[in-house]
Amino acid sequence: MSNLPGTIFINYRKDDSRWNALALYNELQKYFDKDQIFKDFNTILPGDDFVFSIENALRKCDVLLVIIGKTWLDIADEKGRRRLDDPDDFVRLEVSTALSRNIQVIPVLFDNVSMPRADDLPENMRMLYRRQFVQIDNTRFEDDVRNLAEAINKVLPDGQVRILPENNDNDVRRRDDEKPIKKKKPSQPKPSNNLVIAIVATVFCLPIGIVGVLAANKVDTLWANEQYNEAINEAKKAKNWSIFAFIAVAIIYIFYAIALAGANM
Repeated sequence: MSNLPGTIFINYRKDDSRWNALALYNELQKYFDKDQIFKDFNTILPGDDFVFSIENALRKCDVLLVIIGKTWLDIADEKGRRRLDDPDDFVRLEVSTALSRNIQVIPVLFDNVSMPRADDLPENMRMLYRRQFVQIDNTRFEDDVRNLAEAINKVLPDGQVRILPENNDNDVRRRDDEKPIKKKKPSQPKPSNNLVIAIVATVFCLPIGIVGVLAANKVDTLWANEQYNEAINEAKKAKNWSIFAFIAVAIIYIFYAIALAGANM
């Protein structure tokens, strides 16, 4: 657990928003210390009381981001029951506990979904409907996350890592009472990490697309460490593997169409 003032938890359902949560987690590290951001904080050891564990974790939480994708509201368990209707559902427990403690809860909507209505939510989650949401569009991902980071920054306790103005050093994070860190400027602009396109490619072709996701996750870290050539190479690798994934899917569909046409002759 971070000793820094200001802790951000990301609440998400793996079957709904695994890759969106990963992309958001990585992008937020441009604006906050990595130790302030927690994803999968609901990992509970065997034998632990999961209700107590969630409540204990949320005691140290200042902001809870609720990632809502296309299937978040209606996704069902193996018995066909909607997961949100299960009182022991992790997502429901985390969100309802945060709401009851008046923690700053921010719904984060992906994939052009609408904010769930109060009537669609379990009773102990209905206050979520009254929380102002943030919409993140994959076509303007970096800008939308920056706006989210600015909103988070306003509600964190004093002394947290502040968001720097958007300039050539916007990836340098510092406290208010520290002097700006001067970093050697690269000879070319920072490359796109291509994480969004890699995630989309993974949806269509997991084995190939995941290579692109892994490469994309290295770009920002390498760039921040002034390993500029390595960062550029990883960005190209992420883009190339994503293209390979799309090509592989296209070839599969072509062969499928040919086979289907032959079967109908």
